[in-house]
Amino acid sequence: LRCFLLLVGLFSLTGCGGDDSTPYEPYTCYVGVYARDDGQLLDIGSLSSAALRWRLLDGRTGRISPDANAIWSGSFGWTDEPAPAEITFDACPSQTLTVAGLPGDEGVYRRQTLLVTDSTFRSDGLALAGRLVLPPGNKPVPIVVLVHGSERSSALDYYPLQRLLPALGTGVFVYDKRGTGASAGEYTQDFDLLAGDAVAALGEARRLAEDRAGRVGYQGGSQGGWIAPLAATRSDAAFVIASYGMLESPLLEDAMQAQQDISALGYDQAVLAKVRELTDATGRILASNFEEGGEELAALKERYGNEPWYSEVRGEITGHMLSSPLWAFRFVYKNFVGVGTTWGHDPMAVIRAVEVPVLWVLAADDREAPPAGTQRALLELQAERRDIAAAVFPRTDHGILEYVETDTGREMTRYADGYFRLLADWILDPRLQGPYGNAVLSPPRASE
Repeated sequence: LRCFLLLVGLFSLTGCGGDDSTPYEPYTCYVGVYARDDGQLLDIGSLSSAALRWRLLDGRTGRISPDANAIWSGSFGWTDEPAPAEITFDACPSQTLTVAGLPGDEGVYRRQTLLVTDSTFRSDGLALAGRLVLPPGNKPVPIVVLVHGSERSSALDYYPLQRLLPALGTGVFVYDKRGTGASAGEYTQDFDLLAGDAVAALGEARRLAEDRAGRVGYQGGSQGGWIAPLAATRSDAAFVIASYGMLESPLLEDAMQAQQDISALGYDQAVLAKVRELTDATGRILASNFEEGGEELAALKERYGNEPWYSEVRGEITGHMLSSPLWAFRFVYKNFVGVGTTWGHDPMAVIRAVEVPVLWVLAADDREAPPAGTQRALLELQAERRDIAAAVFPRTDHGILEYVETDTGREMTRYADGYFRLLADWILDPRLQGPYGNAVLSPPRASE
């Protein structure tokens, strides 16, 4: 039983990906972006359960499912709080929907026509599934290649930006990363391989768009914030956007998460210094592929293992290493859950090699990618060059999601107002126009 529980614990490592489920097929005919006559946008996206997710351009969102009268309703954000929104679709494939219950946003919305081309392209000998989405017309438009995070789910199935951004005037190329969705290969978090795939995706976007391709660049969320800049150094990308990513290594992400968790429990600087010793040791083990750091970690476990804070240490991976024998962790990690993560990646060296405009978007209260070190690094970079911009959304967590604190932890309520429009505006014109909700812009918006 002990070994079984150990395996279960290690298989739950958050760094090893996410849900690989597929959308609930009977409802995919409703998926699309819809607009009211005044231009208000409403996106309808798939879920893996018998439900859909709606998103307004200002970031409000909710989960809906139908009742016996085919009226769709549900909850706000990712909470269980009932939402007053009621949506009625016409027959599948839906061309119109009607919204009630949201004052100011009610009325009839019509499906927007987007130009969609599905494709299969090759990278490193693998067949990857991609999709180009363009706004109507014949004029050239900037195109953004959406670079995945660490999730195992299909970008083609679930990424809403493939609809929202074209509805706002940009092109998008979205693809399933290797080992996910309709793409071949094995899932990996090897940044070098993933950057190569992103380079191939950019080439495919240009090929499909032909004369409609204006500037083509990258947007990477979370782990994609490490991969997109790396791909930009290997391609002719015209811009890079990193959303809720870090300008620190994956090892520092683990260390910062551990520090943040222990600090939130009220422990003092002396305890935080001990936690740093532990994450330094676990980081050395990972970076050396288990060749170094084992004796150091064993000594630290002996020294601190009975202290009250020890069992509270989490991080991306350190908590798992502390709660099991190193030999057992190594066996399970190498044989079952290790996915080639580039633990020693140096994002500052990479971003200094990027020669095109960069926008970095941060969640101020991000628990998965603590932003303090990245904010300091951005200030340093902005002192060196003028083409790096930053936007920080206050009181948001990973994904630029607003939240409420509950007895059981944070519950995500919506996307931050201004986030979607910030991305579209900057892709169209790489200057901060603003305002974008409560975002703090650096440098200030162009009109100031």
